[in-house]
Amino acid sequence: MRSRILYIAFLVGSAILLSGLLVVRECAYGGGMGAAYKTCNCMGIEWEMYDQTPVDGPRKTICIGIIKSRTCYRSMGGPVIDCSDPR
Repeated sequence: MRSRILYIAFLVGSAILLSGLLVVRECAYGGGMGAAYKTCNCMGIEWEMYDQTPVDGPRKTICIGIIKSRTCYRSMGGPVIDCSDPR
């Protein structure tokens, strides 16, 4: 009986871990050394990893949930560009 409970707990924990890994995505990132900076509209929780210190570089966040849309900028605060643009 105890092994069955542990097995079910393991399956439930694995399912929660897997679903968590599937909904965690990078949201705001890039912008260092002239690269494009990308942000997103997160439906869920947007968690800030770090915010523009000289050591860390530009602001970076992750989205725990679903990303509804993504916006790309030529540089930090620069003009909006197409996200498929390789620049």
